Amino acid sequence: MFVKGKVYRGHEIMTDMNAQFKINISYSQAWRAKFYALELLRVSPEDSFAQLPAYCHNLKLKNPGSVTHIKTDKDGRFELLFIAIGAAIRSFVSFLRPVIIVDGAHLKGRYLGTNLLAVGMDANNGILPIAYGVGKSETSESWTWFMGHLRDCIGNVSNLTIISDRANSIDTTIRRCFPDAFHGLCVVHLLRNLKARSANIKHHSWTYWKAVKAYREVDFNRHINLLRNVVPECAQTLQEFGFERWSRVHALGARYGFMTSNSAESINSLSRHSRKLPITMLMDFFCASLQEWYYRKRNIAETLEHRATPWTEKKIVKRVVKSTSWRVEPCSNTLFQVIDHKLNGLVDLDAKTCTCGKWQISGFPCGHVIKVALHLNQDDSTIYAMDGYTSEVYRQTYAEIVYPIPHPSESEIPNNLQTVLPPVMDKRLPGRPKNFDCIPSKGEERKTITCSRCKEHDHTRLTCGAPMPSQTSFPTPREYGS
Repeated sequence: MFVKGKVYRGHEIMTDMNAQFKINISYSQAWRAKFYALELLRVSPEDSFAQLPAYCHNLKLKNPGSVTHIKTDKDGRFELLFIAIGAAIRSFVSFLRPVIIVDGAHLKGRYLGTNLLAVGMDANNGILPIAYGVGKSETSESWTWFMGHLRDCIGNVSNLTIISDRANSIDTTIRRCFPDAFHGLCVVHLLRNLKARSANIKHHSWTYWKAVKAYREVDFNRHINLLRNVVPECAQTLQEFGFERWSRVHALGARYGFMTSNSAESINSLSRHSRKLPITMLMDFFCASLQEWYYRKRNIAETLEHRATPWTEKKIVKRVVKSTSWRVEPCSNTLFQVIDHKLNGLVDLDAKTCTCGKWQISGFPCGHVIKVALHLNQDDSTIYAMDGYTSEVYRQTYAEIVYPIPHPSESEIPNNLQTVLPPVMDKRLPGRPKNFDCIPSKGEERKTITCSRCKEHDHTRLTCGAPMPSQTSFPTPREYGS
């Protein structure tokens, strides 16, 4: 019998049909019946594409300021979709840190494609989707179209940082659409790429993490040189990544400590089941999720009493504990040297800088600043955190309301709507869809099959045509003269 919360699979349908109605059906019949029932409950994928223009029209009516674009070919067949809800756009431009994390995920329904996503991070380090859409594939053309509309929505954002994996299509798009933005690579993906090129780096991964987490160029270069000595084949890639990082990050000072694309991948994990749905239901899933998050976080923000958000306070508490044994030596009323028994730090309260670099780049006080605050009898170190981490900014971020989209039977349908037909899909290959634009990470590279009998490649001993070792290594009884 059907169990709530469980995926009803084909073999279970076969078992239930036999148990209840004494009818034996094949697996393909059960599979087709399941999808026919789903189409009756939802809508067919073909009808979903036809309803997409009306859905976008009503989305903009219910949520003013929302931006939607649908691209079709000359025959009116679907190619690309871009959606950005007005409340999310205004929240990012006015209150969020200038950090955008982008990623793509494969669709799993009848019509394949890629779910394109751009998210930001709020004052409590929560994820806020800024824009989402669908493309036929994760190519430079798709990303350029998507990121171009995103640029039109958010305008020119100073000190903008965009984080992604090492996909060539995304890198090309960012250089074209956001030439002044810093493009940071996900350090987790980068480490997997390096492990694929050199197995020796796994024994020196701590050196890699010391390098990518360094806040000062001198610290970065020291660990890079150490890594160059132990893993020469990986040093060039890391060096190129490092020079790009330090030449632009120190000039912009806007990384805020983000070094991975985990935030966008978390949304992809959340939508893993929804990516099987028709396109309008997939877009409605993102809208409903945004509506729920705005409501829940708005209520949470109203209960906050301290200046900084809970996530910021936890980060500061950890640094308070770490700096317990440090010593402050004042230079002036606003200039202090903090002895931490390692590299030390020179704190300038007027310029809001520390020689360790953490205060400028992360936006909240480092251990040296916290120690100076305690030296000045200031118990609340959160006053040195940037406004983007405050509870007031968090409340304003989610002050607006995201309204749901009405049912298609109650929607407004203008006469001059765009006609959208289902896309033309190539024959689907078996297995997981391949992405040739991305440098393969560890575990994604193509494995070479080696025969254990003849030691040749591209086949196994089960299909090997070479003679058995016993037929070539040992003489027969006739050869002994018996």
